[in-house]
Amino acid sequence: MVNYKIVNERIVHMNTPLGDEFSYSEQGGDIIEIKTEQIVKSGLGMKKAKELCRHLNFGGGFDGWTPTFFLAK
Repeated sequence: MVNYKIVNERIVHMNTPLGDEFSYSEQGGDIIEIKTEQIVKSGLGMKKAKELCRHLNFGGGFDGWTPTFFLAK
């Protein structure tokens, strides 16, 4: 069962570890629980968001009822 999804897709601006001279942008999003509409993680790049969302939906989460101390907001 799918209990988590990616929402608020947007462009995330990141600075390189070498300083502020260079930066790059990538698409990103927030992960929410479908049942409770709570934000589990926010500000992720799209690749990381997809990886985490897949992990949570395949049993790495709390089956859609994440305790509040794990939530991003």
